[in-house]
Amino acid sequence: MTLHLPRGLPRRQAQFLCLLAVRPSLTRADYQRLLLVGQRTAKQDLAQLRGARLILPLGRGRDSRYTLGPAALITPGIAPQHEIASGPEDALQLHRVAVPFRDTFPVNIEPLFIPRSRS
Repeated sequence: MTLHLPRGLPRRQAQFLCLLAVRPSLTRADYQRLLLVGQRTAKQDLAQLRGARLILPLGRGRDSRYTLGPAALITPGIAPQHEIASGPEDALQLHRVAVPFRDTFPVNIEPLFIPRSRS
């Protein structure tokens, strides 16, 4: 999987997006625990990532989980607009969104393969 992250994205936000590339979803509490930040910082960072459509919320309130958003998955420069699915899990809708960032860098996320030991 290749993520397209905007240049200038804070390190901990980029780290969270990389974690989401290998996990289906994470919570605000996960953000706090994994990135060693307080609740206020986690809320602010997640709000910035949501606003940039780099993550999408699943659920509401304390039960919110976050998954990668379209802006982290769209390759800039391929087409001016893309059709994406978004919305609540039970009612996905297709709509068109413009590519939000022109200056991005790709991050390739490869699955980790650990060979079995020969016993």
